[in-house]
Amino acid sequence: METYACTPSTERGRGILISGDSKSNTITYTNARSVIMMNLQNPLQVSVYGEHAYPATVARFSPNGEWVASADVSGTVRIWGTRNEFVLKKEFRVLSGRIDDLQWSPDGIRIVASGEAKGNSFVRAFMYLFFSFLFNIFFTIFDFTLLYI
Repeated sequence: METYACTPSTERGRGILISGDSKSNTITYTNARSVIMMNLQNPLQVSVYGEHAYPATVARFSPNGEWVASADVSGTVRIWGTRNEFVLKKEFRVLSGRIDDLQWSPDGIRIVASGEAKGNSFVRAFMYLFFSFLFNIFFTIFDFTLLYI
């Protein structure tokens, strides 16, 4: 008997956000509080990250494919590894409301999150810095609003 992964969750008036990693030939999407990672060559090869406390809205691979940034309706962004049992590196409270989309910068240092807060639309950027010689990961969140609509 074969069991396949669930489909992405849908909501009227909102698009389905699917992210891909060409190196591992894997896609990621959300369903309820989970982030699903599915291999396109073998759809039975599925991993599920279920650590969000609230319904997840978006998940994006980092440019190097080593990390995933996922967000939820509470405004929280979680950055976790795609290997080693999804080790959580950091959690940020970016907005006071739902995060609709995320995007990594091409160099993998910054992340931009867009969503809703207090009835308004916001975009916030924060930095993710990696110093390999120290083997530490530093996260800095810049508390400024880039765009207020």
